[in-house]
Amino acid sequence: MSTTLPAKAAAAINGGLLAHLVTINEDGAPYVRCVWTHAEADALTIGSMSMDKRYIRNLQRDSRVSISYESGVIDSHGLAEYLVAEGHAEVVEGGDGRALLNRLGKAYIGPDADFLGDPALGLGHLIRVRLTKVTGVGAWLN
Repeated sequence: MSTTLPAKAAAAINGGLLAHLVTINEDGAPYVRCVWTHAEADALTIGSMSMDKRYIRNLQRDSRVSISYESGVIDSHGLAEYLVAEGHAEVVEGGDGRALLNRLGKAYIGPDADFLGDPALGLGHLIRVRLTKVTGVGAWLN
């Protein structure tokens, strides 16, 4: 079991793979949202423009998260390559989530995207996920 993302996996994630973020609702049920992420070897970062989102409220109460990705590659057995990262999240209010989302927009929307580029929108917020476990299947984990 690894606690870091291999370089191939980080590059694929930073290339625009949509993340499935799982947090824990107050009643213990899972809550899933698709989010854009930036990957580093030991952390994933999510941008948000609002603190009034259920996943943020969930993280403020319980920092445990799971995040999954599919690489888009199907192996020789017909199975999709995937990665699951687990960790603990920290919500950073005023952490310039707008700048992160603008940068990520170039990977998720297109190289000329100016997503949330207007500074008048405010700084936004960051969610930093410190990785505790990385598992999955595929060449991107080697």
